[in-house]
Formats: sequence, structure tokens, C-alpha cells
Amino acid sequence: MEAKHKICCIGANLESFECLRYLVDQGCSIHTLITLPSGQSKHVSDYYDLHDFCKIHKINVLDTTNVNSDETIQEMKKIGPDYLFTLGWSQIFKADFIACFSKFVVGTHPSKLPHGRGRAPLPWTILEDLRTSAVSFFKIDTGVDTGKLIFQREFDIPPRTYVKDLYSEVAKQLGLGFHEIYKSIIGKESITFSTQDEKGVTIRGKRTPADGLLEFDKKIGDIEKLIRAVAEPFPGAYCYYKEEKIVFWEVEFDEEDIYFGTLGQILQKNKKGILVQFFDGKLWLNRPSHEKGNAKDLKFFRIGDKLGYSVQDAIFKLSNSHGT
Repeated sequence: MEAKHKICCIGANLESFECLRYLVDQGCSIHTLITLPSGQSKHVSDYYDLHDFCKIHKINVLDTTNVNSDETIQEMKKIGPDYLFTLGWSQIFKADFIACFSKFVVGTHPSKLPHGRGRAPLPWTILEDLRTSAVSFFKIDTGVDTGKLIFQREFDIPPRTYVKDLYSEVAKQLGLGFHEIYKSIIGKESITFSTQDEKGVTIRGKRTPADGLLEFDKKIGDIEKLIRAVAEPFPGAYCYYKEEKIVFWEVEFDEEDIYFGTLGQILQKNKKGILVQFFDGKLWLNRPSHEKGNAKDLKFFRIGDKLGYSVQDAIFKLSNSHGT
């Protein structure tokens, strides 16, 4: 299938790779990929280097850390592109960049817009305990997820889904959706747009790695969702123990319900993790690792110890250390 238009993509994460690979496998002709320079993963928790893939498949690459820069815009004007498929990119596109494309820019967002505009859509989907969601395809404007809808691909979310599974489903839906749009473009089929209903708008806030802190005075239902929401490919849920930052990647509810202790106390161990007391129950915190990802030996944890810090004790020690 040979493209008569210059179709570009933009992306720099694992989701982008899965989607781009699907398009290439379906015979789509992609002229240029806009992506981050190799190694630019500092602010992208799920960064994926796409340079080798593009080299193999003869896709032109334009590296940038700011799509709205004069340099990037001048390079895009030299290419003379018609369409842009946004596979995964966190920057807001300004008018000058959007104007580089003679037809339009296709934006995507993994929520059923106008619900869930904004940041961290996949973690928020789990934290909100949604049973269904969608990938929305829309014509990008200068707002945040505000453009006119092309269509939405809905999907179900099984109970106790981890974010990596949700991520895989979204990548699949992205590939299918973009392929459908690609076929419409090549087949000269009309693409219709519909305005979003502003009455249904919700906007999600930014999340940072610090939002993965485990707080033992919280309900187990909230903690269980948090651990699933920030697991791979995100930084994970964590706490402090023996002067180390420990990350837990998996979680299970306590089925026996025979142990009880103080908040944050380690009540039992098994081959996968430790049983810990929270506000209204216990959870098995499984697959512990060091902050940098190496697995933590469960012998490191002692039954009866408490995870985390006592704020009052820490303040008292700090005050005494300064002689006050």
C-alpha cells in the first residue's frame, strides 16, 4: 500500500513503538518519525528508543526535545508533511507546529473524552477503578485534548488490571485506530469530526514518582489500586525500610485475615513478599526491589519490624542532633 501523502508520526515511548511497528507490519508508508534523541529518557518514564527500528524500516527521523522550537518547525517545513499521527508525546503542540502539516494532526488520548483530559491517563484509569475506557482519536488544536473527535475505540478493563496490561491494550487500540485513519486517507475517504461535549469534561492532574509513596494509614483498597497503577513501566510504589527505598511491584489481598498489628508492621513473609498492616486490613506487598530495580532478598525483611518512618520520632531526633 503506497502512500500518496507524506504521513509522519511522533512518539518516544513503548506505546509509540508498538503502534509504529503495527503500522509498518500492515504496509503503511510512514515518511518521518519525530522523536527524542537517543538517551533522552530523563522525563519519560516509559521511554523507548525508536532509532534502530526506523533505520531498519527506512523511516526518516527528526530528533527534537521541543517540537515548538524554531529549529524543529523549520525542519518540518523542509519535509512538507501532510498528516501527523501522535503515537505518544507529552508536549502541547502550538499553532506554528500544527500549521506545518497541510491537512491535520491526529491526536490521541487513552480515555473516553471529554472525560479524563490531562495527565497520567493510565494510572488515573486504575485509580478511578474504571471498568471500561477508550482511546480517543481527534483533530489536534492548541488546547489539551480538546480537539474535534474522529472516533473512539472502546475496550473493557478486567478487575485488578495492572497498568502494563492496560498499556498493552491501549497500544493495540492505537495501532488499529491509526491504521483505520491511514486507510481512509489513502482511499480518499472523507473523515468526519464531532465537537466534544463540554458538559462531560473532567481534567486529571499531573502525577510524579513521589505519588507512589505507600502510606500505612490509608485503606487497603486505595493502596492496592495505587500499586497496580504505578507498576511497570512506571516508577512503582515505594516506602522506606532500614534506611533504604524499597519498591513493591505487585500486591495481593490477605485471604486468611488471621494476623493483626500496628500500622506498617511486617506480619508475615512468603516466597513472593511480605504481609503488612494498613488502616483497615492487610496486604501482601510482593516483588520488592531496590530503587534501581534489582530484586530485594526477602531475608532482608524481619517479621515484627515496621516499614516507613515515624514523623514525630524523626523530628525529635533531628531536633536533638542540633542541640535544641
